[in-house]
Amino acid sequence: MIDQDRPCPHEEFDAVVEVNRLCKYRGGVVSGYSADIRIWCKQCTERFRFIGTPCGLLSDRPACSVDETELRAPIRPASSDPDFGMGIPGFSVRMGGERVTRPDLIKGIDTSDPDDHGVVWP
Repeated sequence: MIDQDRPCPHEEFDAVVEVNRLCKYRGGVVSGYSADIRIWCKQCTERFRFIGTPCGLLSDRPACSVDETELRAPIRPASSDPDFGMGIPGFSVRMGGERVTRPDLIKGIDTSDPDDHGVVWP
């Protein structure tokens, strides 16, 4: 029985791994694979976060969901060429300090100060 007054020791885990076949367009030839991994504590059901990876879905390196609870890792069959899966469209999410190319499209922000709101203006 878990003592509710003490933090969970996280001694047992559950995990789900989903393997996805990736195509450059719907119905196209499979040109890559991705393993989506989620882990949580079996005792208290707290989800675990993946650290040190960018947010998004990338074909050349692991990335995580925005809430960091799902790792999205590109994989390939052992018999395939090392560049298998490269060139599949993906996305990444960048935080603070990213360049905005059309600040005039953002309403309510004074673009005269380049340090305003942590945004770097062109």
